[in-house]
Amino acid sequence: MHMKFRLLAAFALLLMAGSSAGFAQEQPVELDANESPPYWSASMPMDGLCGEIVHAISAAAGLVSHINYKPLQRLIEEDGNNDLGNPNFYMANQDFAAIVPVCIYQTAIFYYAPRHKKGINIQRVEDLKGYRIGILSGALVDHAYFEKAGIVFEQSYSRESLFKKMLLGRIDLCIVADMAGHQIISRLFPEQHDDFVSIHLPGSSAPLAILLDKNYPHAAAIGKRYRQGLQSIIKSGKLDEIVLKHFDNQHVSVEWLEPLERFSRVYNFIDSEEDE
Repeated sequence: MHMKFRLLAAFALLLMAGSSAGFAQEQPVELDANESPPYWSASMPMDGLCGEIVHAISAAAGLVSHINYKPLQRLIEEDGNNDLGNPNFYMANQDFAAIVPVCIYQTAIFYYAPRHKKGINIQRVEDLKGYRIGILSGALVDHAYFEKAGIVFEQSYSRESLFKKMLLGRIDLCIVADMAGHQIISRLFPEQHDDFVSIHLPGSSAPLAILLDKNYPHAAAIGKRYRQGLQSIIKSGKLDEIVLKHFDNQHVSVEWLEPLERFSRVYNFIDSEEDE
């Protein structure tokens, strides 16, 4: 009877182990994103540029990822979900077992030229003072810093709203991800596209990442597989293929890879530190 009990216990453990391994391979990993084409969008094939990268990484890693869409402010306030986006928006409010950068974006300032005949020149943060500046609700990380500098922001729940307010003269500028801003202008104001001016902010490159909540089942193991999947699509050329499909500049993938690898090292190190 004693031997039989031990065999049954071993069999039960084997079933449990099989169940744990099967979750990471067979159950979809639920990820939440903010609707922000062309990076993430339910209306675009394969969930947009970054969504397509996530799906390619998942396929290479033997995973299935499902992307849900919610307002940015709601994503930041929720502290038990898996997020997709800039880690800086989420890390102050939530602990993550793994952060895996998958693509890079740059921030730009947009303004409507017919309302600013002399143009707008922004070289430093202080140059923003005096302007009515629109920003997506939840996107401002360090409120105190800007308040101290005398810079005030008007927040909106959608990027589209920011551009409409700018056209009407209710705000002077808006700050959004570069590609997202250009896509909104092309979609909403195609005949006035050349009237909008964008100013790239030097040193504003930031990662968009998969962030797995600390308490999500098998989060650390899934994060490791996502990292392996990313390396796989980099080596196979699949990442270049996806990026080139979404960018006009054929050299962008070369410029993109170095900061992506740098951010990957940074967040992999943070994950390792937190595990100790």
